[in-house]
Amino acid sequence: MLMAFPTMNYPANVSVLLRLRNPDVMCNLNYSIVYPQAKEKVWSYPNLKEMAPVKGKRTLVPTDDGPAPPAPFHHRIVTAKQTAVNSLYTVSRTEILGGGRFGQVHKCEEKATGLKLAAKIIKTRGLKDKDEVKNEITVMNQLDHVNLIQLYDAFESKNDIVLVMEYVDGGELFDRIIDNNYSLTELDTILFIKQICEGIRHMHQMYILHLDLKPENILCVNRDTKQIKIIDFGLARRYVYLNIGIQTQREAEGELWNPRVSCPEVVNYDFVSFPTDMWSVGVIAYMLLSGLSPFLGDNDAETLNNILACRWDLEEEEFQNISEEAKEFISKLLIKEKSWRISASEALKHPWLSDHKLHSRLKTQEKNRCSDAQDLVTQ
Repeated sequence: MLMAFPTMNYPANVSVLLRLRNPDVMCNLNYSIVYPQAKEKVWSYPNLKEMAPVKGKRTLVPTDDGPAPPAPFHHRIVTAKQTAVNSLYTVSRTEILGGGRFGQVHKCEEKATGLKLAAKIIKTRGLKDKDEVKNEITVMNQLDHVNLIQLYDAFESKNDIVLVMEYVDGGELFDRIIDNNYSLTELDTILFIKQICEGIRHMHQMYILHLDLKPENILCVNRDTKQIKIIDFGLARRYVYLNIGIQTQREAEGELWNPRVSCPEVVNYDFVSFPTDMWSVGVIAYMLLSGLSPFLGDNDAETLNNILACRWDLEEEEFQNISEEAKEFISKLLIKEKSWRISASEALKHPWLSDHKLHSRLKTQEKNRCSDAQDLVTQ
């Protein structure tokens, strides 16, 4: 299915600069976004009573190495309603799906259709907080991709804003990293990283930076497959001119500072740009392959120094059976000079993510290791 992407309309006298390798300056702010009108289709929704179709429902049976299923509704352009969320949705107060600096995410259901969704309840203490959440709505309105969680509705009240979003139930990718009972293979990691890069490539094509990529912000579609969706666009920013790179980073310095995934430009209060997200992709790949954080020291100060010096290695025992292609992939991302990092498009063309012969070899090696382990058990 071809996806209808928004068209960026610029005045004739504006020169649009988009350089994925070193994009510290983009374009003038005078642009508009035109969303193409897609034909509405009616798809059946299996959880509803007979003769109760839901417009925009798309069904797809996920496979382990196939694309993530799309949201069960067509992409929407959402504006926050000045009404109570409870008027249209039943929000579960007991089924809490997650939480963070913003508040909590609850399971919810649309009263009219029975559609299962997730309600992100964000406490807003003032106008600035509300503007931040409205920025998140604006960002999500521009993103239509199977690996990016989709926005369905929004509600604004005096003390909070509620974002009603696509629901997935596979848990955080971070949980799979720390679960001793779950064995992540290199091939699993390839599937995860490829989808992350596809989602980030779409964001960057729309001139949007995520700026908060970490395993906790990547959800698995379900517990049995490897499909993922990127969430939490609260720190995401449109990449524009007028030094907004520095301004955005300084405003959010406390939130952008995460010992596991922060990059040199964040620590140095420098411009953030497309390669900032790609550094995070490198960190996530490292963590998935090894279960370790590449820069984590004994304390925050040591971690910060490791990041500034770009001090990391692949000498850990956990990398003993990891392919050279994987190691090279990471080495092209965890680079201090951000202009040297590969872009999301280049990452998807890298042999580690694109070479099917390599993937077949890894699958064979994994089968052989499983067979050897089984032989040891039976001896």
